[in-house]
Amino acid sequence: MFRRLAALAASIALLGAHHPAPTVFDLSDAVGRPAPALTLPRPDGSPLAIAGVPGKPTYVFLFASWCGPCQEALPFVRDDYAKYGDRITFVGVDVLEDAAAAQASIARAGFPFPVAVFPIERLDALISPDAQLAAGAKYKIPADFLLDAHGVVRFAWHGLAVDRGGAAFDVLPHYLAKLGVE
Repeated sequence: MFRRLAALAASIALLGAHHPAPTVFDLSDAVGRPAPALTLPRPDGSPLAIAGVPGKPTYVFLFASWCGPCQEALPFVRDDYAKYGDRITFVGVDVLEDAAAAQASIARAGFPFPVAVFPIERLDALISPDAQLAAGAKYKIPADFLLDAHGVVRFAWHGLAVDRGGAAFDVLPHYLAKLGVE
């Protein structure tokens, strides 16, 4: 009996060892659970913890310079930072482009909050492009995530939010209100 349990435990450990490292896109799968521990490099190479500051909600915005809807969402993100930046942590992550392009776009944009880089090469090394395509909305950008003050992912949304008339609108204030941030 003991040998069977030991063999089962060893098998489970081996299976767990083959899971790829979490990516920033795994926040999509973590709604209702603590965010995976992720630290990504800033353009200067210094580390940026994606979970933000303990005790403070964190808004995470995934974007790329070539993404039209991402660029359309940026004014909302900037306005939200101006309104809520003292009460929540903002983290941007440039994704799905090569590291050099990401660094250049971040430098041009002059974001008022910290931004990390998650280059496409890193994602492709962890998750095959075919698996990314098969995953549906998980790898769609812009992608937004709101973590509560305890680091639990409470809300995730992908793509630019549009009303029935097709006009883009900002959903972050609605989700912040659900967390008690007005």
